[in-house]
Amino acid sequence: MSLFRSELMGYFHIVMPRENAWEIMNEIGELSAVQFDDLNEHEQILTRPYSSHIKRCEEMELKVQLIEQSMARFKKQIQRCSSVKAYLKSLRDFLATRNRAEHTYFEDLEAELEEKLGSLTNQIKYYDSAVDDYNRLVENILLLEKTSMYFGQDAHFQGQNIGSSDEESKQFSDISNRDIKFCYLAGVIDRVDSQRFRRMLFRATLGMVWSVLIDIEPQADNADQPSGENLIAGSKGDENSSLKTIFLIAYPGGAQDVLKNRLNKIADSFGAHKYQIPEDNQSFKKKILELHRAREDASRVLEVTRNHIDMVLETFSQPRLPNESWSMIEGFRLFVLKEKTIYHNLNMLKLQNTIYHGNCWCPIEFESQIREALESIPKRKPHIAKPEFQFAEPPSKTPPPTFFKTNEFTAPFQEIVNTYGIPRYREVNPGLFTIATFPFLFGVMFGDIGHGGLIFLFGLYLCFQKNEIERQKNAFVSFLPMRYLLTMMGFFAFYCGFIYNDFMAVPLNLFGSCFQEQSGSKALVRTAADCVYPFGIDPEWYHKSNELTFFNSFKMKMAVILGISQMVLGTMLKMVNAIHFRSALDFFFEWVPQICFLCSTFGYMVVLIFMKWATPYIVSVPSSQAPAIINIFIKFLLSAGAFDVGQGSNVIKPLYGDDEGKLQSEVQLILLLIAVVCVPLMLFPKPLILACSTKKGSHNGDSDKNAPLLADYSKVYHYFFRSMKFNNHNKN
Repeated sequence: MSLFRSELMGYFHIVMPRENAWEIMNEIGELSAVQFDDLNEHEQILTRPYSSHIKRCEEMELKVQLIEQSMARFKKQIQRCSSVKAYLKSLRDFLATRNRAEHTYFEDLEAELEEKLGSLTNQIKYYDSAVDDYNRLVENILLLEKTSMYFGQDAHFQGQNIGSSDEESKQFSDISNRDIKFCYLAGVIDRVDSQRFRRMLFRATLGMVWSVLIDIEPQADNADQPSGENLIAGSKGDENSSLKTIFLIAYPGGAQDVLKNRLNKIADSFGAHKYQIPEDNQSFKKKILELHRAREDASRVLEVTRNHIDMVLETFSQPRLPNESWSMIEGFRLFVLKEKTIYHNLNMLKLQNTIYHGNCWCPIEFESQIREALESIPKRKPHIAKPEFQFAEPPSKTPPPTFFKTNEFTAPFQEIVNTYGIPRYREVNPGLFTIATFPFLFGVMFGDIGHGGLIFLFGLYLCFQKNEIERQKNAFVSFLPMRYLLTMMGFFAFYCGFIYNDFMAVPLNLFGSCFQEQSGSKALVRTAADCVYPFGIDPEWYHKSNELTFFNSFKMKMAVILGISQMVLGTMLKMVNAIHFRSALDFFFEWVPQICFLCSTFGYMVVLIFMKWATPYIVSVPSSQAPAIINIFIKFLLSAGAFDVGQGSNVIKPLYGDDEGKLQSEVQLILLLIAVVCVPLMLFPKPLILACSTKKGSHNGDSDKNAPLLADYSKVYHYFFRSMKFNNHNKN
């Protein structure tokens, strides 16, 4: 059973001629069933035979990434390949039509990518330059149109319209009436810098200039197309690159070149685009007309360039062959990745004369497939010699890799386990148990009839409409790999919602409460002495003053029970692993003390919780005499297991045994002694035995052989494992 334990692995030795190494490795790689050992681990990467090929693959990967970035900038969709096997089959059929060696396709694709990327890069550079020119024209037009209100018939500055205070405007009007010559500085800066620009301007000039800032509001239609007053996003591609602010500064002219230079330096420091203001009204209008004509010409150039870029990128977006459903650029990316993987594995082989030698791990189940594939190579390609593939002695210091066969249902659960750690070779796989525990614990945490039902229905929709969703490629495609996980999570959340009696945070009274109010009083009484709410929590609990106390206590105890149950399950799996690997040390000095300690402490707490739940308080025992579990457990540790029954009105009734609590105290003392004894058994014997075993093995010259079994230390271990029968089908 692959999901319970990893697949049995075999260690193999492969021999292949150097001139046919690529074809053989390509055939093996398509099976996805082999993991090579690095026989050149002490050599530097750059000195290995195929390092230059890997570097070329990385350069091609960079080119593919540049093309994908350009496609994202110009909003071209890339269809990804969901099935690697389908891609490999399509690639094999395509290469069969070339009538050339398969490995030569790498050079052809490299030249093709180089040519297309060079042409695309030149077009984009020309487009970016045209965008900058177009934006400069638009900025100049907007600046003149939006600042024309501040100039009169003779293009002289009118201070009353400046965005300053009334007193400053009046002073400026008085000064302007004295025939003082004014100079202007106008331009465009990024909107995000407008406030800093205003503050810098005031501090640097001490209020000796008059300024106004006007934001350029983009239009809502096609912001990336040349139209009207829109600025086109440049090569940066961000939204803020097209948000600009116009500034207009008026300052006294004459001999004050110091002020002029200072203003120009401030504008340059903010990356401002500065534009000239015409001297008279006629030049003002003429300049605007010239700019409009230039903008129309630039718009046509932009449109032609953009269409050419779209045409080039569209070829990358469409499938290369009619039977493919993924984009051409996706095919290029997968091919480069395949080539890089082949050369990476070839670098792990050892070259002796003209023969490559390699060692690899392979699941025993896939051995026949690999042999058939290697034997079929000379039949299809007679010029290739048949490689040798045979069993080898596995290395003693290198453990076999872990391999689990998964399907669409089990893959998400196995991925959850792998996120925290991959099980060792032939260990019990927690992924099998995660199939049940993970959705159930989610339901315990997220129990709600309404929310759980929605998730459950959504999971069912993904399961039954999988093919339709893949065909339409809608937004739910990314949820398809986890459709079974979502379905189970929704089901358990729906189920636990009934237990909590919770629908969208509103309690439901589905079966009728077992409590009702007394006539003339708000006190609740049972409708019948043996009445129990059929399923879940009685809805009357949600309307009482002690609702929070009750639910917190209930959920805390449920969390303790479920958590300790998982701890017990994990400890039992350790026992199964110890028996499977014949490790007496792990069995007697890890699992035995651990399970005893767990059961005598936290396991005992769970037993007390169930016993308290089973006690009919109020009916046979006053509720005031109910013991607190947390107090029992604290005194269990601090008072050597003694149970305090209290005195007078504070009498506490034990959960079992006599009313004086003698039996419960004796049991708790025994459990405490077991827990205390288990602690040193868990901490000290295993390290000491391993140290002695290593020391003894070093004297004998074979420490690795004597350390694992440790059968010489006790006849009990030897008898225990000799009496068990193990069946190991590993052919190693």
